[in-house]
Amino acid sequence: MIEHTYIEFLGLELADPLTFVSDILMASFCAFYGHKLFHEHKAKYAKLASFFFLFLACSSFLGGSSHLFDLYLGKTPHLIAWTVQGVSILLFELASLKLLADSKFKIFLRAVIFAFFGIFISQIFFIQHFDVVKMNTSIGLLGVVSIIHIYKYFQERNRAYLNVPLAIILFAGPALIHSFGINYNKWIDQNVISHILLLPCYYLLYTAVKQVSVSKMKSQLIRQPLPLEEK
Repeated sequence: MIEHTYIEFLGLELADPLTFVSDILMASFCAFYGHKLFHEHKAKYAKLASFFFLFLACSSFLGGSSHLFDLYLGKTPHLIAWTVQGVSILLFELASLKLLADSKFKIFLRAVIFAFFGIFISQIFFIQHFDVVKMNTSIGLLGVVSIIHIYKYFQERNRAYLNVPLAIILFAGPALIHSFGINYNKWIDQNVISHILLLPCYYLLYTAVKQVSVSKMKSQLIRQPLPLEEK
C-alpha cells in the first residue's frame, strides 16, 4: 500500500512530489529517444517505434501530473495517462509488424492486436486500476513485440533482433519492485524506485530498436536490384 506524501506550494497541497519528478525524468528520456529515432532513421519500423517513446513520454508526464494534483483532479487524468500508455504499446506492436513479410497471418495478427487494444480501453474505464495497464504492457511487449523479434532473429540470424527482447526482459525488475511495493521510505516509494530503474531500461531498448532499424535498412539496400548500365 502506497503511503502518499504531500508538500505545500503556493497555497496548493501537492501529492507525491518525488513521483512527479521521476515521471518527468522518464518523460524527458523517452521524448529524447523518440525524437532521435524519428529524425535519424527512415525505416517505417523506426518511425512507429519513435511514436512508442513519444506517447510513453506523454503518458509519464500526464501520470506524474496526475499524482501531483491528485487532490484537485481526481482519477480522470490517471485514466487518460493509462490510455496514452496503452497507445504507446499498440504503436510498438505495429512497428514490430513492419518486420514481417506481407501475408494473411500478418493481417490476422494486426486484427488481433487491435481487438486486444479495444478490450484494454474498455477495461481501463470499467475496472479503473493500474493492473490493467500492467497486463496490457506484458502481453504487448512479451507476447507480441518480443516474439516477433525472436522470430526475426531465427529467420535472419541477426543479433540485433534479439537485443530487443533482451532489453524488454530487464523491465521485469522495476515491474516486480512496483508490484511488491518495495520502497526505501514513504518519500522514495515503489513508484520512484521503479521509475529510476526504468531509465537505463529505456536506453537499452532505444539502442536495440536503433540497431534493428539500421539492420533493416541495410537488408533492404542489399535486396534492391542494381540499375542497368546504359549502353
